[in-house]
Amino acid sequence: MNEPTSPGVYVTVTHVETGEVVRHLGPYDTAAAARTAAGEQAGQPLTWTRDPETWRAEKFPLAYHVPADPPTELP
Repeated sequence: MNEPTSPGVYVTVTHVETGEVVRHLGPYDTAAAARTAAGEQAGQPLTWTRDPETWRAEKFPLAYHVPADPPTELP
């Protein structure tokens, strides 16, 4: 898979059944901005789930993946 190289947060769009990378969207300043842009690209709001490292949403036949922002440390 060709990873984007510019700084920022990217959305990786894959085919649900094959896992093939279809395209990258971005860069965006934050994971929240990337998730919003993915919904705009999909043409509808997306429902996101999160594991510790990645946000994921589907609009068949595509899946959208966004790296999660690192946790904010409180003083």
